[in-house]
Amino acid sequence: MERVVILGAGVSGLSSAALLRERGYEVTLFEAADRIGGLARSFEWHGFSCDIAPHRLFTHDAEALDYLLRLVPMHKHRRRSSIFIAGKKVHDPVNPVDLILRLPPRISSKLVRDYLFKPRLPEESFENLALNKFGRGLYDLFFEPYTRKMFGVSPAEISVEWGRQKLRTSGLRDVFRRNSKIFFRHFYYPQQGGYGAICEALYDKVGDRVELEARVTGLETADGKVTAVRYEQDGASHSFACDRLVSTIPATVLGSMLGHEFTLRFQPVTLVYLLFDKPSVMPYHWIYFGDGDVVINRMAEFKNFARGGVPEDRTVVVAEVTSTTDDPLGDVLAAFERYDLAHRDEVLDSLLIHESFGYPVYDRHYELAVEDARQVFGAFENLHLVGRNAEFRHIEVDEDLASAMNLVRQLTRSQATVE
Repeated sequence: MERVVILGAGVSGLSSAALLRERGYEVTLFEAADRIGGLARSFEWHGFSCDIAPHRLFTHDAEALDYLLRLVPMHKHRRRSSIFIAGKKVHDPVNPVDLILRLPPRISSKLVRDYLFKPRLPEESFENLALNKFGRGLYDLFFEPYTRKMFGVSPAEISVEWGRQKLRTSGLRDVFRRNSKIFFRHFYYPQQGGYGAICEALYDKVGDRVELEARVTGLETADGKVTAVRYEQDGASHSFACDRLVSTIPATVLGSMLGHEFTLRFQPVTLVYLLFDKPSVMPYHWIYFGDGDVVINRMAEFKNFARGGVPEDRTVVVAEVTSTTDDPLGDVLAAFERYDLAHRDEVLDSLLIHESFGYPVYDRHYELAVEDARQVFGAFENLHLVGRNAEFRHIEVDEDLASAMNLVRQLTRSQATVE
């Protein structure tokens, strides 16, 4: 029986462990934190199940969806979301037609004029991609400030590949296309326990093999293989032998353990949770804030994801902040008042959570850095990468699960070949 060590007890690590265990592998997970779930965890606060930023499940992967729906009872929600931009509330994703109809004539006419006379620039950056597709008006209004806010750098420094994958807009000819990772009408969400119920259900399958507060400090290698992991737990150092290693931790952290420094970067995120003394803040699941002088990227209200079982006279929202600010709480409250969502005297309690590995930063050189990392990791035949941070891909939970499923298929095929 092969001994598989898995680094990280987020959704990628837990799903890898559950799937491998079902197929007879001996799995052991090491998690540096004192809890499971990573960025897909939830926690209880003032009677609400709160997620680490907004989460929702939508996928075209039938196998992954079937697995998740069998794993956790879920409601199917009709998507309700919006964008605040230039003092107006518009459709999400950004639709140029909607913007033209809702914004003041002076701004609308510029959007139309700049769209009709779009440049033809070499698509060597996200900036040029957005300018080519929508013109200067929409770029200056939305794409430049939102991208700079999210990643901390100019869109001119962001890879065109990220834009092709994640451009949150529909073109003038794409108004009715609404069935993709960007354009989806419905999504699934656990009936109880928040989005973290997915990780909790996976943990139920492998919890006896999870070592919490076990910080991996290094790897032992020989003959092109990882032979053991070194870790610290309860103030003592240990070594744990393995036949295979599955890493779901950030590629940069794993690289350091192998003596390599990659130029890959992650954008940290601060999550501001607010308990309001009012039944509701907004009718939406989430809202995006497009204006560059507002620190919030997006905001979610957890009551709108739940169906009963939460306090009726109070509500909790979370605001995601990646902008550099010395006062995230104060800046978030100022944004709420600016858009007349709520007032600071209605706040009963607040909570701030900081995550160092929020988003992979797709700068213009990240493809070369990813290829460098693949070559380093590929030198070890029994080392496998699964999930968002390990693969340096901006993916959702269903794609993390799909990555784990793909790993299991590969190992199952190779094992069958050997036998």
